[in-house]
Amino acid sequence: MTDNLVNRPTFVGGALFAVTVPFHLLLPQDYSITLAAVTLALIGGAYIGFGAGADNFTTFSMELAVACLFGVAALVGIWWHWSALPIGLAAHAFWDMAHHNGTFGAPVPRWYIPLCVIFDLAAAAFLVVLYAF
Repeated sequence: MTDNLVNRPTFVGGALFAVTVPFHLLLPQDYSITLAAVTLALIGGAYIGFGAGADNFTTFSMELAVACLFGVAALVGIWWHWSALPIGLAAHAFWDMAHHNGTFGAPVPRWYIPLCVIFDLAAAAFLVVLYAF
């Protein structure tokens, strides 16, 4: 079963997104924004672990710095305007794609990138629709 899920990362990314939707729909907007901010900070922080695994200080430092930027975007989404959250999620999708061929940044498991890109872009679009309309 696990092998099938690893072989279908886009499905898993979509399923993870689908699991989060009801929470955002049921929570008051302030709590939903906080949930989205925590999610952004956590997925951005995944690259800290990938950077540590690279066993290279320069790569680790770059991944840490970018993860901190996602953390800042999460805080901006809470403290200033929710629009920082979908922007941060979309930026995270592009950061994932930059790692896709293994020539840039820390080594990332092959399944992680499509899973995360699907989740990030779906969540970004959903949050825009949820908060703007």
